[in-house]
Amino acid sequence: MREEIARLMDLQVLDRQLKELELSLADVAGRVEQLRAETDKNQTELQRLTEEDQQASAARKRIEKDLAEGEARIRNKRMRLNLVRTDKELQAVTTEVESLKETNQRLESELAALNESVGVRATSIKELGEIVANGRAELAAAEKEIADRVESLKSAITTQRAERDKAADGIDRALLSRYTMLFQRRAGVAIAVVKPLAKDGKCSGCQRLLPPQLYNEIQKPKQVQIYSCPNCQRILFYEAVPQTSEE
Repeated sequence: MREEIARLMDLQVLDRQLKELELSLADVAGRVEQLRAETDKNQTELQRLTEEDQQASAARKRIEKDLAEGEARIRNKRMRLNLVRTDKELQAVTTEVESLKETNQRLESELAALNESVGVRATSIKELGEIVANGRAELAAAEKEIADRVESLKSAITTQRAERDKAADGIDRALLSRYTMLFQRRAGVAIAVVKPLAKDGKCSGCQRLLPPQLYNEIQKPKQVQIYSCPNCQRILFYEAVPQTSEE
């Protein structure tokens, strides 16, 4: 059993190296994805503002046209004032003129509001356009910079996985399954080394002292079963301290 656990120790080293490579790849890819997402978000906002500006420009042209037509109608109505014959006609034309004036005043207010928003929106479009351009340049540079890094990491991961599978070959399936579960649940530490600590032993995984009887069992040279830490359930591996001779 001690030999099996020793093989799992070697496997754990390979698995942790593989995990570091995979995390590095995810980190590199994540940075590019973040840049891409930010650029896409800014591009969407720039497009929205541009479309809004186009709509405002069209609305401004319509209002200016309506204002011009309104002014022309007012002039025509005023000319008719000189031709009216009765008070009733005079009152009717005067009412129409006042109504046209009110309409034009409303249109002028709308036009003023549109013109005010144009300046603010134009500034935003200019600033956002620069941000988008810079973001695209930064994204292109990042994609080019990490291309070789990504391929290198992928190659290293493939090699590491092959070595890992080779190391796992021959290990008892049930034990390997147990190890894999612990590796995933215990932050990459499925095998905990136990080092002598005076008369007691301590699990290196959770730093808790082991019961004396369990500590005695894992020290036996011919270990007949797999022992686990009562606290964290990691598989225990006793690492004896080499004996030194004094001259």
